[in-house]
Order: sequence, then C-alpha cells, then structure tokens
Amino acid sequence: MEPPAIQSPTMKDKILCNFYLIAFGALARLPLSWLYVLSDGLCWLMLHVWPYRRRVVRENILRVFPDRTDAERRELEVAFYHHLCDLIVEVIKLLHISDDELARRVESHGLELADECARQGVPCFVLCGHNGNWEWAEQLYMSLAVPTTCCQVYHPLRNKAFDQFMLRLRERFGSVSIPQLRTLRTVLRLRSEDKPFIVTFIADQHPNTKVQEYWTTFLGQDSSYITGAEEIGRKIGARFIFMDFEKPQRGHYRISLHKIEPAEGEQFPYTISYLRMLEASIVRQPELWLWSHRRWRLSREEYNRRQALTSNPRFAKGPIN
Repeated sequence: MEPPAIQSPTMKDKILCNFYLIAFGALARLPLSWLYVLSDGLCWLMLHVWPYRRRVVRENILRVFPDRTDAERRELEVAFYHHLCDLIVEVIKLLHISDDELARRVESHGLELADECARQGVPCFVLCGHNGNWEWAEQLYMSLAVPTTCCQVYHPLRNKAFDQFMLRLRERFGSVSIPQLRTLRTVLRLRSEDKPFIVTFIADQHPNTKVQEYWTTFLGQDSSYITGAEEIGRKIGARFIFMDFEKPQRGHYRISLHKIEPAEGEQFPYTISYLRMLEASIVRQPELWLWSHRRWRLSREEYNRRQALTSNPRFAKGPIN
C-alpha cells in the first residue's frame, strides 16, 4: 500500500514560516544567558498565569511517584517547567548558535558505537525519548569519525507553517527528516544505496495508531508501546543503540550512546530493553522528561473494552440504546 500523500505547505504556510524564521531568528541572536532570563519569565507564566497542561503533568507525576510527598512532587513539577522553558529557548537558539558553542555545551560519549556500524556497513537505529534536549542531539553526529547520513523520524505537525519552521531548524546540520509514514520506504532506499546511515527514533510516546497490541510496564504503569523501529530494523539487519541524556548544569548536556542488548523472552526484545534503559534515565533526572505528554490517556482495560465494542456486530453502526 502506498503511504498517504503528504500535504504540501500553502503560500500562507510559507509566509508564516518565514515570519517565524525572522522573529525567532532575532531572539536567537541573543546570548543564551539572556534567553534564560526569558525562560524564567515564561516559566513563571506557565506556573502562575497560563497553566500549560498542569493537570496532565501533576497526574503523570503522581502516577509514577505515588510514594513521594506533596512537597517533593511539587518540587519536581516546578523543576520540569523550568527545564521545559529552557528547552524552548535552547531550540530557538539553534537558529544562530555556532558549532563551537554547541560543541562546548554538548558532551558526547559512545560515538565509537555509531562509527563501528558505519565501518561494518550495518544500519544504525538510535532510540531515545522525549528526555533532555533531543533537538541538540544533532551535535552528536557532527563528531562522527566516519561520514554518515544522519536521519530522524518525525511526526508532521498539524500547523504546517510551524512544521516547516521546525524542519528548517532540524536540518540546519545537514540531517534528513523522515515523515513517520514514510519511514520504511526511506530506510529501504537508504539501505539499497549501500552507504552508512543512522536513523533516530523518539519512541516513548503513546502509539498514534488505533491498534495497540503490545503492552508492558513503563515507569510502573501499564503502557502500550511502539514497535515500528524494531520491526523495520529487523528487516534490514540494523543495530540498536540507546541515546541517554544527562544535564550536569543549565545549558549543558551529556549525551551518551549505549548498545541495546535484547531482553530475553520478549516478542520485541530490543524495544523492551530500550524502555528499561529509558526508565533508568528518567528516574535519575526526572525533571528532564516531557511530563506534559498524555502518555497514559488510555488504559489497557479501556482499550480492550473499546475493541470489544467495535468488534461486536451490535455496535457496528453505533451502540444500541
């Protein structure tokens, strides 16, 4: 089956995208120290004036850390919003940050794993979460010893103008952005070209498909999980690597690559191992994870109930009163 056509941006979208580039580009010329002042102000607004997804954040933190005191959960909540606002200005800064400054702020480890894949002609699939600053991870690949095509899979935004803006920003370092629905086709083409390539997947979100067959425990919660990266990787003999984030101080990140060892007895052993590694990273510095995601909006029981209703002929045309 052909993947659905991707809607091209309209002239209005292109104009808005250029507006974003000009407006945010002006902000990006400010030193990061000034941008962090803006981040502090934005954080205050989110905490006291515009409660951005506060209910979702609090529910998620309570789910994962029920044994913490109210004060400890509140401290984590505030720390998360500070990091989220820092992340926003750090992404904007990508428009005008120099390669040298980014290299000073991103400490890279484990690059030899990616270089080894390139030398051996093995596709490299890097799995990470919405943790740390995944947008600054582009710097990691600038330090590779072997020239490699670097790609990231992304889910196109509904706002086409902002989607174009983010694509321009992400591809500043020469990487290739792959729309989620075109992943298999693009990866197979890259494999046929017989050149080294890396594909990065952010695979911790709630599956956006109506079919959620695979479940595990993630951060103590019954969670469905995405299997696409492993399914595609198996087809082409890819090697799976985990990207870990740490934040030793404001504006600085330590990014490490680690080989993913398959979990025994699992249908998707690399995906399960990745989720366990991500869990450990989140528990180590929980404020770095994107708690505003509606990760557990549908329980397994509710999913099964809905599936039972849709498979029941009595409800094929809607429930009978």
